[in-house]
Amino acid sequence: MRRDRLAFTVISLFVLLLLLPACASGGSGSGRSQPGRDAAHAPLGSGALTNLERLATPTPTVLIPSQHTTPTPSPQAKATSGAQATPAANAAAPYGPPPPLTALEQYLTQKLFEQINSDRAAQGLYPYVWNATLAAGARLHSWNMYHCGFSHTCPDGLPQCTRIANEGFSFSDCGENIGLAGPSSPAWTNVYQVQESMANEPATGWHHIHLFSTTLHRVGIGVYVDPSGWVWFTEDFIS
Repeated sequence: MRRDRLAFTVISLFVLLLLLPACASGGSGSGRSQPGRDAAHAPLGSGALTNLERLATPTPTVLIPSQHTTPTPSPQAKATSGAQATPAANAAAPYGPPPPLTALEQYLTQKLFEQINSDRAAQGLYPYVWNATLAAGARLHSWNMYHCGFSHTCPDGLPQCTRIANEGFSFSDCGENIGLAGPSSPAWTNVYQVQESMANEPATGWHHIHLFSTTLHRVGIGVYVDPSGWVWFTEDFIS
């Protein structure tokens, strides 16, 4: 009996020694990485980033109506008392005569005239005197500019002082400001901004010189509001 138990014990120990290395070898497999699962948590590849970048398109530029003026060039030759005068009605009008003044155009014309003299009064200067003939020529020029472009010499290339002299005037000094204001509500808002941008120029700016002159005395203003609501205006000055 004792021999049988001793033999059983020896055999059991022998079998146990054989099983221990096998268990150790099998346990090492449980700590291996699993590429199939880990790949799902990897950062996005370069292809994915490219697709995202394709979605980031530039924001379209929004075009907003604006106002602008152009510098008035230095007056050229001044008209003299001997200059041949042509009535304003016969001035260059290749696009025909301008349409009758609307109530809005009359309002803006009056507001511009008042604003000019208000700005002059603030500087201690005498008021300009309204001249209807100058105003008619100025409105014709605004009408012409609507057709041929924003320019002092539109439509025939003549300098502004020559054009004004051809309206029937003799003078020793003249000047012209032109403005273009985008649509606004009320319309005076943008027209006022253009007008004050000219008045607030440096003292050497031609718009400023014409508005605050001590040699010019008469003014005529012509406004044309086009079908799109843009306001074209011309201010003509003479001594």
